[in-house]
Amino acid sequence: MATWCFLGQLLFIGILMVPAHAQAGRCRLLQKATPMNFTVTVTPAAYQANTTYQVEISDNRNLTNSTTVREYLLQALSPQNISSGEWKAVNRDNCSSTDTAILNATQKAAHWTSPDSNISSVQIRVYILFTDNSAKFKTVTLNKESKTTTAPQTTSPNSVSTAQSSSFFIAAIQLLLVLVTCKLLS
Repeated sequence: MATWCFLGQLLFIGILMVPAHAQAGRCRLLQKATPMNFTVTVTPAAYQANTTYQVEISDNRNLTNSTTVREYLLQALSPQNISSGEWKAVNRDNCSSTDTAILNATQKAAHWTSPDSNISSVQIRVYILFTDNSAKFKTVTLNKESKTTTAPQTTSPNSVSTAQSSSFFIAAIQLLLVLVTCKLLS
């Protein structure tokens, strides 16, 4: 009985760790992303609450085989650096508590709906992940009163580690619950 309980615990740990590791790999690339000059078009160009925007990506560079695009990741952040609005994408992920739309290499556009709250601006961050595990990004800021600006801005590197530590904390609590359950059953 104790052997089965122990094997069950190991299986449970493996099930918990695989999704956390897969997310951490994609999110870790965002942490190391560097600015790049590609085109991001957001329509409409000014920020308004409760509005749907189209975000289009175009990269006309000639890429080598080692830098083939693997996928595009898109995020929307408020001035407080908090995930804002909702992406209308088939695939989404949560990188560091930030709702992230995932587009495959052939998709070049996504729709984002701004929140109903009264904020002054939103940053749309677009990341290109390459097959050589490198990442590039560009930021577009939507302001209420002005047109879109396209100045590259820095990312928050310690936000990814927060999400990773919370995943491991949850896994540790679940492991403890499995151990207590096995003790009660034996």
